[in-house]
Amino acid sequence: MRGLAVLAVALSVPATAAAQNSVYSVLGAGLPGRPIGVHARALGGGIAAFDAASAVNPAAVAAFGRLNVGANLTGAFRSYEAGESSADGLRQTRFPFAYVGSRIGRTPLSLAVGYAPYLDRTFDITSSDTVVLRGEPVAVEDRLASDGSSADLRGALGLRLGSRLQIGGAVHIISGSTRMEINRRFSDSTFLTVQDSSQATFTAAGFSAGAIVTVSSRLRLAASFRSDTDIEETVDSVPVADVDLPVTLTGGILLAPHPALRWSATVSWRSWSDASASVGQNGGNTAFDTWEVGSGLEFGGSDAGASRFPLRVGVRYAQLPFSPTDDRPEEWVVAAGSAIQFASNRALLEATLERIFRNGGGARERVWQISVGLRLVP
Repeated sequence: MRGLAVLAVALSVPATAAAQNSVYSVLGAGLPGRPIGVHARALGGGIAAFDAASAVNPAAVAAFGRLNVGANLTGAFRSYEAGESSADGLRQTRFPFAYVGSRIGRTPLSLAVGYAPYLDRTFDITSSDTVVLRGEPVAVEDRLASDGSSADLRGALGLRLGSRLQIGGAVHIISGSTRMEINRRFSDSTFLTVQDSSQATFTAAGFSAGAIVTVSSRLRLAASFRSDTDIEETVDSVPVADVDLPVTLTGGILLAPHPALRWSATVSWRSWSDASASVGQNGGNTAFDTWEVGSGLEFGGSDAGASRFPLRVGVRYAQLPFSPTDDRPEEWVVAAGSAIQFASNRALLEATLERIFRNGGGARERVWQISVGLRLVP
């Protein structure tokens, strides 16, 4: 993809970040997003394969009865080290996830539409160097900035077959854009600033299918499959590159040994190495297949009759798909959260605090992330 060669180099030179989402969004096609709600985040993603308020398994949509409307707000505070550069105090606020879901009349079918993050390409990097012009050394300052991302727009249909089986399918439209700016300023004012900007748009499509089986009142199992087309990059209306998007396989387990105690785990594998030829040719990056494992415990909650405020804790391990070296980056997340119902149980306010550790590929990053979600049942 255009500009990826410059992006890869940016991690290896002294630089500072004026504002950016993640140092890892510089690499490859960007930093993959997490299509899950605040509840699933608090459990490390453990309940993602069963959660109707997440966009992982379309079979979970069958759990929607009455109309449900939900949206999330996320704030992140991060610091990073990459090569000889470092930065802290970086902040970002976004609305990364929203959905609307409902049962279709009196049928066993439920429908949900919404959006979730897919790939993030937001960063702002400034680096310093010295070049020789007309036989004299001249100090220069280079700035590379990108602002934008790709979103996953999903329409999902879920079907409940009796009391033990849910199945579902979904179509996905991946769409987004980024604005990239590159400029060079010279310490010698006799040289004019060199600058360039471009607008890139990204489009792709996909489908997913899944099932949830209720083995007993204490045990549920889930599985889902997703496949996406290549994502096409168009710069200023000119097609410039295609990047292979991965196939995703997901499995989950949910145990409830007591009505007030629930343990869940979700595992996903993605074939991101399919993008090796694209990101390697254009940006000198390596692409890897990735595993992601999330697990969490939830105690209480008004539905369990044990506590009005549920206690949720979770942990997550994930491999990141892109690296400028043969060192595959990894991510660890520790999370905790709770929720409260109000307005005669027609509204649910949820909150999750995550501590994120990312390492590898010549960089390390530390993030505090706060997510707040509001769910309404009119």
